[in-house]
This record gives sequence, structure tokens and C-alpha cells, in this order.
Amino acid sequence: MAAVAPTSSTPALAPGLARKVKKIMETRTEAPEVVGSLATLSGFYEENSAAARRRLRSTIENRGVAVNEEFLEAAQSVIQMLDLVQKDLDSLSTCCERMGTSLAGSRSAAADLLHDTEKLRRALQISETRSQLVGRFLEQYQLTPAEATALQGDEVGEAFFAALAHVRQIHANCKALLRTHHQRAGLELMDTMGSLQENAYERLCRWVQQECRALSEADAPEVNPLLQQAAAALRERPVLFKYCAEEVAQARHTALFQRFIKALTRGLRPIEMHAHDPRRYVSDMLAWVHAAMASEQELLVLLFGGGSAEPGSAAQRAGSSGPPATGSLGGCSSGGLLSPRASSGGEGSLGAGVDGAPTIAQLMDQVFESICRPLKVRIEQVLRSSPPPLLCFRLAQLLAFYLSTVESLLGAGSQLAEALRSSRAMALHTFQETLRQRGDKLLRYPPPPPRDLTPPQQLVEGAQLLADLIASHEQSLEQQQQPAGGAGGTEFLAVLSAVVDPLLEMCVRSSEALNPAAATRVDEGAHLDPTDQRVYLVNCLFLLAAPLAGHERAMAQARSLHDRLEGHVAALVDAEVARTLAKCGGLGEVAARLQLAQEAGQPPASDPELDLPRVAAAMRTFFARLSDPAMLPELPKLQVPRLKAQAVHRVLQTLADTYATVHSALLEPGSGYDAAAVQAEVRHTPAHVRTLLGVV
Repeated sequence: MAAVAPTSSTPALAPGLARKVKKIMETRTEAPEVVGSLATLSGFYEENSAAARRRLRSTIENRGVAVNEEFLEAAQSVIQMLDLVQKDLDSLSTCCERMGTSLAGSRSAAADLLHDTEKLRRALQISETRSQLVGRFLEQYQLTPAEATALQGDEVGEAFFAALAHVRQIHANCKALLRTHHQRAGLELMDTMGSLQENAYERLCRWVQQECRALSEADAPEVNPLLQQAAAALRERPVLFKYCAEEVAQARHTALFQRFIKALTRGLRPIEMHAHDPRRYVSDMLAWVHAAMASEQELLVLLFGGGSAEPGSAAQRAGSSGPPATGSLGGCSSGGLLSPRASSGGEGSLGAGVDGAPTIAQLMDQVFESICRPLKVRIEQVLRSSPPPLLCFRLAQLLAFYLSTVESLLGAGSQLAEALRSSRAMALHTFQETLRQRGDKLLRYPPPPPRDLTPPQQLVEGAQLLADLIASHEQSLEQQQQPAGGAGGTEFLAVLSAVVDPLLEMCVRSSEALNPAAATRVDEGAHLDPTDQRVYLVNCLFLLAAPLAGHERAMAQARSLHDRLEGHVAALVDAEVARTLAKCGGLGEVAARLQLAQEAGQPPASDPELDLPRVAAAMRTFFARLSDPAMLPELPKLQVPRLKAQAVHRVLQTLADTYATVHSALLEPGSGYDAAAVQAEVRHTPAHVRTLLGVV
């Protein structure tokens, strides 16, 4: 609120009063503290009179005194309670002081007892530590009574192998003990454990040999897991392990021989029941051997293989300290054992491991040695029965496949591989000898050509044999595993040559009977057709080359026969052209003289034999006679329709070209002939002749 400005009619206020008025006017009556003060004042200020206003200060002060007296009266009870608490605290403090004094006295009196107690506690800790060290030492360097009983007992079980593993661990720990100052104790313990270990291994070896003898009594025995653990444990003793492995091989050697003889002669379908079918007979025997190899290898790998996928494998349960050298049964994985060449000492040879232990391949070789002789004897009996050459070849292919399989499993130097290799060599020798005898017979007595000039029956049989040989070779599993230029391809080329060359020579000698100039002709020379020999050879060569077409291994032979065939077809076409030209009015002689004149550089018209009327007459006669279908070449004795069509077309094409050559020579500017006269004398153009011959 603004102050009231003084006027001339209003007297001026005193300075002190003016300040008070101004202060009152500037006071904000709406302030919260002013409103609260006024509300409190209205509670005890009852009368608004002049006297009351004059006593306002004293009234307010009396009111404050009354409020303070009320507060003091209300706080008196609290003060009394605090006094009681103070008294209790003083009592507790006094009690604690007495207790502290009593404890100090007790501590001084029990100091010796506490010292003795601490000393005993430290001694107890030392004793417990020593007890633990002794226990660990006994655990690492001594056997428990139960383990000692298991090692020395008659039964071989899980407890025996656990005790044996513990003995081996103690023996290894003694080596570390020797590097300390306890060498005497280490030597004594090592000597004791070594004696226990050797006795245990000897007992284990005898037990394994006894168990292995039982393997010969079953065709497909179940491998005892304890026997697997025993074999894994014996790897630490290569000599004992070798004895056990050889015992297993000997047991399976006997069992396999008995199984093979039983499969041959007994059962619902014995193999020898098919002895009348040599191919099936040999195939069944080899298939049985292959299946037996798989089962025997699985048995040996299961028994002697290195490691298992299970955490508690036989090698781990036996406590093996590490893998032995590569190449022995002690360190090979089952995957490596399938490839004997990985552990061989040379190319295809089987060497023992560096620790003297035999490999799986060597054990397999010992096992399958039992059936080598009976298998080889039966295969040789089949080959000595004079089988046909195709059967010999198929048997050789079959033996080659199983030979490669045996070599991949047992090695090239194994006895079974040698038996199969010898049998295959005999099969190939029998095959080659049969082919040689047949070839000599064909060359000594070549068949006479048939009247229709078809290939003789001997050639038909030879071509069928050739086709069967190629099909058998391409279908064989051995061929699919070899490159085209490998040893198998070279060997097969020799087989093809042994079949094709005698047949080819037979055809040549047989065709001599159709040569009018040959002494072995079948008829008087004047009655023989000069082209019959060519036709006969074309028929024979085509039949011989047909089985070779489209086969990669026979490409060289097929190309050679094709070149021979093409040469005879070309000679046959030339002979037919010459004969047709001779029958058609001497156009051939005209064409020959025209060629001589052109080569000499003289105009043809200067030759009296080539005067235009004579040449034109020959050309007219040629056209007139070709109009008769009987004058056209047919080659009826050519047996191959495709070759016949090609040869006839080539003859007609050559005839048309000959006529065109003569016609163009007459119209040349330097020929010496008048063009108008030529047009008048020669009415038929080369196009007319091509249309007539059908070679447009």
C-alpha cells in the first residue's frame, strides 16, 4: 500500500511516528506467519478495548510464561525417568569394573594352562599331517590287502586288473622316488613291486592262453571283455603278448580250416554242390573267404585293437602308460589296422612292430594260411578241366579282384595273396594257351568262304568271344578301379591281340580261295569275280570290328581294323567303277586319255582317239546304258546294309564325277574343241547324269 503523501492542510508527522506508520503500511498482512500469529492471538485475546490494547505486550508475555510452565510440568516425568536410567548405568559400570578386575586375576592365574593347551593343539596338527602323509605314501607305494589277494588269487577279474594297474603305478612312482634322498626305500619298493608285477603278468599270460584255446571251438566266438583287458595289459610285456597273439592265431587257424571244409561239404547248401558250374563254384569259395576275412579281422581288432570309444576302455582299465610304437598291435587304432601297409616295413611286405609284437596283418596271414592249399587245389582242378577261354578270363578277372582285396588287408607278401596270385597266373596261362591252340587250328585249317560270302562260323564265334571278353572286362570290379593306361589296360590289350590277330590272319588266308591268281582258289580263275575277295574281307572285318567299337580299351585295335576295312571298301569301289565304265561304252578309256593329255599339256582334240564324235558317242552310250537299272552296281554279296549303301553311293558318285570331268574337259577353252559343236554333240549335262544316278 502506498504511503499518503502530506498536503499543505495536513500537519507533518513526527519522524518516529512516520517510520512506524510506514512500517505498518508496508506490512504484508496476508503472509502465513502474520495470519498464524493473529489466529493464535485471537485464542486468548478476548476484549478489544483501549486498556486491553495497552496491556497487549504483557498479555502476550504472560501467555508465553504460562506455556513454558506447562512444558516444564509435562517434562518433569521424563526427567525423573532419565534420572532412573542414569542410576542403572552407574550400577552396570560398577559391576563391569568388578568383573574386569576378576577376569584379570583369572587370566594371570590360567596363563600356564593356556600355554600348555596351545602347545598340545600344535602337536595334534603335526600328528594329523604326518598321518595323512603316511596314508598317501601307503596309497602310492603299497597295495591294500584286498589288492594283494586279488593279484595272488586264482581268479582273474576286474579286481585283478585294478590291482595290476596299481602295481604299475607304484612301480612308476618308485622311479620318481629314486630321484630323491629316499633311494634305498625306492629300490626296495621297486624290487617288491617288480616281483609282484612279473608274477601277475605270468599268471595273466597263462590265463589268456587258456582262454584263447577256447576260441578254436566256436565259428564266431564272443570276445570276453576280460580277455580284451588282459590283451591290453600284456602289451607292456611284448614277449608275453606275442605268445598270446600267436596262440589266438593258431586257434583261429584250426577253426577257420574246419569252417572252410564244413562250408564246402556240409550244410543245407554246400559250396561243392555247385562244382558243375566252375564260375559259381570259384566265386562262392572266394566270397566265403572274403566274408571270413571280415569276421576274423573284426575278432582280432576287437581283441587286440588299440583303444575304444568308451571312457573306460580296456587299455585305460589296464592302466596303460602310453601308446607303443607305430606298427605293432599295441598302438594302432582300429582304423589303422585295416591298412597293413601303414605298418609294413617295405613295399607290400609285412614287418613286425619295433617292439616285436605282431601286426594284425601278420596274425591274419597266419590264420588264413590254413585254407590256402585247399582253396588253391580246388581252383586248379577247375582250370585243369579245360574250361572255355571266356570262363578262364572271367575266373582270372574274379581272382584279380579278390587278390587286390586280400593285398589291401593282408599285404602283397601274405600266403593267401600268393595262393590267389598263383591261381590267377594259372587262369591267364590256361586262357592264353586255349587261345593259342584255337588260333593255330584256325590258321592251319582256314575255313572256305561261303557262297554268299558271309563270315564263316569260326569268325562269328570269335567275334562273340571278343564281345564277351570286352563286356566281362568292363563289368569287372578290377577294371573300374584302374586307369585306362594302367597295367590292367596293357594286359587287356595283349588279350585282345591274342584273339583278334589269329582271326584276322584266318580271314586273309580264307580269302585267298577267292583270288583268281591264287593256287588255293575254289574254282577256275576265269569264273571268279575279282571283287569277291574284297567283299568277303569287308564282311569279315566289319564283323570282327563291331565288338570293339565304342570301347576305350579296344580303341587301338578298332582303329587298325577300321583302316583295313576302309582300304578294302575303297578298292571295292574302284573295281566297281572300272567295271561299270567298261560296260558303258568306253567312257573310262576316254577319261584316262583326257587326263594323260592334260598332264602332257596338249589339247585333247589333237589326239585322234579323242575326236569329238567318238567322245560324244561314248558319252551317249554311257548315259543310255545307265538308264538301265540292271547296269547299276548293287554289290549283293556285301552283308552290311550300311556299308553296301555307302559303297554303292560312292560308286555312283565316282561315275557322275567321271562324266562331269569329261564334259568340263570338252568345254575348256584350250581343249581344241568347238564349243558349239560340243553343245550339239553332247546333249546330256552332268546334272542330267547326277539326276539319273540319284546323287544330286
